[in-house]
Amino acid sequence: MLTVTTIVGNIFHDKELMNKFKQMESQKKCERMKILRHELERGRIRKTTDFGTDIGLILNSQLYHGDVIVADQERIIIVEQIPEKVLSIKIENLRDNPDNLIALGHIIGNRHKPIMINNDILSFPIHSDSEVEVFKKLFSGIINDSEFVVEEQIFQPQHGMYMHEH
Repeated sequence: MLTVTTIVGNIFHDKELMNKFKQMESQKKCERMKILRHELERGRIRKTTDFGTDIGLILNSQLYHGDVIVADQERIIIVEQIPEKVLSIKIENLRDNPDNLIALGHIIGNRHKPIMINNDILSFPIHSDSEVEVFKKLFSGIINDSEFVVEEQIFQPQHGMYMHEH
């Protein structure tokens, strides 16, 4: 087992690391450690890469999609977050109504959902498609004529808006 105690960097935030990743990938020396979003915050975890390398992580910081945990001459190992179902809703029509925004926040908060807001689109992870109908009913008095879209994607909560889901 390979024990990892530090993160080298992140390919999405370090241009040199991205170049090394691309080079190693073209040489088939890039391993991926696939991980669920809720596992990213754990300090201790054991996983196996797609090449079969057994890894034990002992970290004092949270992992993120694109983190490099090993980078040497022989290989690079990156953290790859597994996509999940995410529900997205347009909230542009709520801008002028703070009461509805507060109610929306209360409903989502009671469900303990992490959120992401991007250009009047509110997104949060769901466990199954049946949750869409539940949220449509819960939001019925707040959001009218909005499109509810479910997509598989890598969900990264907005900073400060991460909740532990139940």
